[in-house]
Amino acid sequence: MTFSSCLMYAKKIFFSKSQSSDSGIGKRSLTGAIACIGISLVPMVVLLVVTNGMVQGMTSRMINLFSRDISVSVYKNSMYLTSYENFILASKKLADIQGVEKVFPEVRGMALAAGENYRSGAFVRGIPQDTFFADKNFSSLFKVVEGRLDLPDFRTAVIGEKISEQLGIHVGDNIKIISMNTAGKRFVPKVAQFKVGGIISSGYQELDSLWVFIPIEAAFNSLAKSSCEFVVGIETENSFSEELSSIAERVQTFTFQDEGFADSRVETWKEVNASELENFASTKALLVVIMVMIVIVASISVSSSVLIIVMERKKEIALLKCVGASPNGIAISFVLTGASIGLAGILIGIPIGLLISVNINEIIGAIESFVNFFEKLSLAFSFGDSHEIAKFHLLDPAYYLQDIPIEIPIKEIAAVILCTLLLSALVSLIPSVKAGKEKPIDTLRKM
Repeated sequence: MTFSSCLMYAKKIFFSKSQSSDSGIGKRSLTGAIACIGISLVPMVVLLVVTNGMVQGMTSRMINLFSRDISVSVYKNSMYLTSYENFILASKKLADIQGVEKVFPEVRGMALAAGENYRSGAFVRGIPQDTFFADKNFSSLFKVVEGRLDLPDFRTAVIGEKISEQLGIHVGDNIKIISMNTAGKRFVPKVAQFKVGGIISSGYQELDSLWVFIPIEAAFNSLAKSSCEFVVGIETENSFSEELSSIAERVQTFTFQDEGFADSRVETWKEVNASELENFASTKALLVVIMVMIVIVASISVSSSVLIIVMERKKEIALLKCVGASPNGIAISFVLTGASIGLAGILIGIPIGLLISVNINEIIGAIESFVNFFEKLSLAFSFGDSHEIAKFHLLDPAYYLQDIPIEIPIKEIAAVILCTLLLSALVSLIPSVKAGKEKPIDTLRKM
């Protein structure tokens, strides 16, 4: 049999009605196998799109809102830290290095934040007052919950949504920042009061839950230097460029040559966020392995379907062999049938998976609204207070993005399609080879 003959016979098997007119088991098993492959591919595609968007969204926020492409941690005894003006002027020296696009000086420190009635730990970030406007990443990735995204004066603070809920404060309220200074063996508290001008959210609560932004001048004057870190964030043309390490090396070389930057620590965003990136990769790999196992289990139905079709078509196979069909040709025909089952499952599963993926935020929102509505309804019938119900979230905002960025991973989906086709053909080999080895004389005697 030529390959075209094998292809024609496989087409006849796939599209023709079952040879067993009474039961039609073969046709039903073929349809069931297609459904199994299609259904198993839907969660696989959704998983790839959602995890890809989630990881990219989280990584983008970690880089652009915190670590920057490269960070330079200036040692605390540097002559550039005598005032915030000197620190800003010194940071501009780094902007002249080849590959550096922008620099963002910042003071960071842990402190205690206190509202009218509650207290919480806070991660205080002192930044230049124009940062929210000058940095396109800040203006695009931060969402204003209340007030304004602005630091108009020396005593204004912009705080994260989570810490505002913990402290029970809103725009216009006062917030106290308490840090600890050392005087010999004693710890002396340093207290500064700010007025909340804005409440913001990056959409990734695990990152911004404790953030409190104040002007860099206020940070120099209000925070204890011993508890602060002085960082210059560096932005390059492309955070994922292969040149990033070379730029970091040039920055490190410059710090060695400048007395004020001596002993400074230079790190790329991959080094700063190494533990988070490793966690993302391991979690995604584990989920993909689980989905692959589901597809493998579903592919067993392809093997079973081909086996049933072979058993139904024994007489047909015997007649073909009598007129000259080769065992290999028969086997290839049934392998092509198995691959066709996989292809049909792909044509069903991939589009449905993509359709769900591009609407995943709306679907999650609808499920959450549905559950929250019925929780309130059930509580209303029991005469309870609806305010006592904690709002249901399908994805906990403390650990996941509130809005998942959608980006289709074309290469990964193409790999899924190819692997599914190969797997469908592979699991069809055993029943296909068995079909090729059928002895026509024994089969015809039973007719």
